Amino acid sequence: MDLKIFLRKNKGLKKHTKRLRSPLEVVILLILGVLIGSFILYPFVILVMKSFGLSLDGGAFSLEGYKRIIRDTYNYTALRNTLYVASGVTVLTSILGGALGWIVARTDYAYKRFTKILVFLNFIIPSYIVAIAWIEFFGRNGYLSRILYKIFGLSNYNMRPYSLEAVIIVMSVHLYPLVFMAITNALRKTDSSLEDAAVISGASRLKAAMTITLPLVMPSFISIGLLIFSRTIANFGVPAVLALPVGEEVLTTRIYSSLTNLDFQLVTALSIFLVMISGGIFLLSNLLLKRKGFTMITGHSKKPRLIELGKHKKTLTTCVFIFHILTTMIPLASVLIASFLKRWGLSLEIKHFTLNNYLLLFRHEIIIRAFGNSIFYGLTAATIAACVGVGVSYISHKTNIKGKKIIELIASLPMAFPNIVLAVAAALTWIKQPLKLYGTEWIIIVTYIALFIPISIKNIGGLMQNQDASLEKAARASGASRIKGFVDITLPLTMPGIKSGWILGFLIALREIPISLLLYSSGKETIGVMLFGIQSNTYGLEMTSTLAVVIIVLTVIGNILIGKIGNVKRGGGGNHTSTS
Repeated sequence: MDLKIFLRKNKGLKKHTKRLRSPLEVVILLILGVLIGSFILYPFVILVMKSFGLSLDGGAFSLEGYKRIIRDTYNYTALRNTLYVASGVTVLTSILGGALGWIVARTDYAYKRFTKILVFLNFIIPSYIVAIAWIEFFGRNGYLSRILYKIFGLSNYNMRPYSLEAVIIVMSVHLYPLVFMAITNALRKTDSSLEDAAVISGASRLKAAMTITLPLVMPSFISIGLLIFSRTIANFGVPAVLALPVGEEVLTTRIYSSLTNLDFQLVTALSIFLVMISGGIFLLSNLLLKRKGFTMITGHSKKPRLIELGKHKKTLTTCVFIFHILTTMIPLASVLIASFLKRWGLSLEIKHFTLNNYLLLFRHEIIIRAFGNSIFYGLTAATIAACVGVGVSYISHKTNIKGKKIIELIASLPMAFPNIVLAVAAALTWIKQPLKLYGTEWIIIVTYIALFIPISIKNIGGLMQNQDASLEKAARASGASRIKGFVDITLPLTMPGIKSGWILGFLIALREIPISLLLYSSGKETIGVMLFGIQSNTYGLEMTSTLAVVIIVLTVIGNILIGKIGNVKRGGGGNHTSTS
């Protein structure tokens, strides 16, 4: 029978066929529904219910938790401090990262590759370790006080290493690379013909850059600034180590303090309040990123003519090197030197240095157990998250299922949640039957899975979206089943993204603090718990620094592996995406 006649006689066949789902899609949907519902949606629903005095066992609707936020002046102070720190970090990172990005992208500065390496190294060092380095350098018995005493005989050293301003500086040092990367990428892709036209009309190259190029990349400035603002208000480790000792609280440390006092009503209300702020800013930044096309950024713009620094080259180069010394080399040197001291506070003489700290680090049962736990938690959570990421990306980009974007949205929710809120939600959700995970290692693993799923989706989704659909169609036309086409074609092409997401998740598990700190029990400690608590015991800053050095080395190795995978992805036409 002629195909056209057959289709006319069966008008509803095509429509009916679209509604049919393959067994693979049905299985994936069921598994994803259970996993995403259990790991992400269910804890969030419980958190919201608890904030209103409700639970699965009943309870009366109440706004008491939210009323207490308004009545308690400590909450106002924490909110004010949070906004102060986040605003300060956003402004300072915009200045530092924007200026350095412009120097690298738009001038004939000679050491661009070296600068990019140092910026990358600066970003992958966990912010908590930068805070430790700050204390070691600027503390009363720190390196700066010793240098001042040695050179100038200054014994009256009064600098306070603990303050909100210290939090701003440390967070800015950690996050300015985000601005640097965003601005250099934007400047690299911005059409330079307008600059050239302005120069031809008589404007200097510097004036053309400030009056034309800067407004064009301003949306990138705004979007990355909002992202930095969101990440700053969600940070727990740096305010905990640099602000809490002097009684200054932000929202994340306020939640932690309330939880240690078992004030669950205030904890849940503060958590929802923090999610509303952080999530709203995160969504706004994503919206601006999607709309930044009006900045006249093109994919085929010619290479811009670089501004010649001339007689200012040496001065600028010196300033950039001093900047790198202050932001990267001093923190690394502080931690590294302290890790070899027999005791923090001893003079920097050869007799006071030792390798025993590294030997001692792996002789203690609790530290060995913490490494083993972190590795197991990371391996398990990253593997499950990668599988969920593949499933969500497949549903979102390879099927016509209605509501597929809602599935991806729910799976990506933890990206907008501060880690401490994820921990609070997990504690409230898994504390009792029918599935009691609290007090076991699985509550940490389940929360890690929720944290890693958006990272996997971010790394996998772009690759899967950019794959040519004709490849799978050709496989099915040749007689391959949908499952075989996925295994033989889609999965290999997506593997670089799967590996990157997996490694990122695993690295986060090795240095994550708030989730494991709130959820661990005796025998379930992680490296993050050790890093946070070890300086308060008899081992002090020298053992904290030793552990920090090990974490930095592992993080650098992991990111080098991600970089190599990223090169493979780019060679195969993929887009490398990663988060830290």
